[in-house]
Amino acid sequence: MAKWQRVPAEMKYWHPANAGFNGSNAKFICSQCQGEFPLGNCIDCGAANSWLGTSMGLPGVFCESCGVGGYVWDCPQCAHREKMAVAFEFDAFKIQVRKKRFFE
Repeated sequence: MAKWQRVPAEMKYWHPANAGFNGSNAKFICSQCQGEFPLGNCIDCGAANSWLGTSMGLPGVFCESCGVGGYVWDCPQCAHREKMAVAFEFDAFKIQVRKKRFFE
């Protein structure tokens, strides 16, 4: 059983200390067609794990190995584009997400 939830919108949650996301503990859900898709491997280097971060001040998901990622996601089923913060969910039983501390 999984406990799927979104990362809070507050920017202090979108930082690299929140890492280890992969296809077994994270997914995208399309708000248009309701399709669910596991987080895939990096399109650049093929690595499986990703971390949270920001790009251009927007929350996104990035490869732990090479840093490639983004802040928007295109649904492979209906081609709807949306911000990752809206579509990205993780299994709270498998991975923890926490706020960035002042010393990080």
